This record gives sequence, structure tokens and C-alpha cells, in this order.
Amino acid sequence: MKRLLHRFRSSDEGSATIETLIWIPVFVWVLVMIINVSLILFEKNQAFRIVQNANRILSTGYMLTAAETEAFIKDRLAGIAPEASVTTVIDKGVVTSDVSYKVSNLFMPNIMESLVNLRIDISAQHFMEY
Repeated sequence: MKRLLHRFRSSDEGSATIETLIWIPVFVWVLVMIINVSLILFEKNQAFRIVQNANRILSTGYMLTAAETEAFIKDRLAGIAPEASVTTVIDKGVVTSDVSYKVSNLFMPNIMESLVNLRIDISAQHFMEY
């Protein structure tokens, strides 16, 4: 029995398994966070492109009112952020559209509460051309 206990205590076989069990959850968590942040930034860039395109369409005269532009932006953002708030203003020949939505619409698992409560704000301006 003493030999068995001594061999168990002095053997280092399986020590890599213990370290792996400790580090794998941390590695997976970091990987999921990187994927989440990447998706959030990708969706933000898509939303910014939608706002720019809507302003460009309004500034060239294909849409005539700010309400049409807001509806266009909300329609295009429905897949990204369904409850986004959109405002479009035409002032002194400049079209300004603002979009705001919560990050929780994009976050995969709710791992970090502080990140889920963040808001993304997007604003774009174009000069009227017509």
C-alpha cells in the first residue's frame, strides 16, 4: 500500500490533463468574446453603410422626404437591430441621419452584462445635390 501511495504521489503522468482542464474554459471564453466583438463591429459597419446609402439616396433626389429615409433605414436594419431608433433631419441642405441600438441585439450569449447594456450610435451626413 505504501508503494502504491508513493507511486501515486511521485508520478507526474496526467498533469497535462489537469492543466488542460483548467485552461480550456478560459480559452473558450476568450474565443467567444473575440467572436462576439467581431460580430458587433461587423454589424456596426453594415448599419453605417445602410445609413450612408440612405442619405446618399435622399441627397440625390430618389427619395423626397426624411420620413421615407427613416423608413428605408428601419427596413434595412430590421435584421440587424429591429428596435433601433432612427432620426433623419434635413437642415440647410445637409441630410443627417442618426441610428441608435443596443448591443444586446447582437450579443450571442449573455456572458458579460456590462457589454450587453452598451448602445451603438451611428451618424452620417450628406449634402443635398438637387
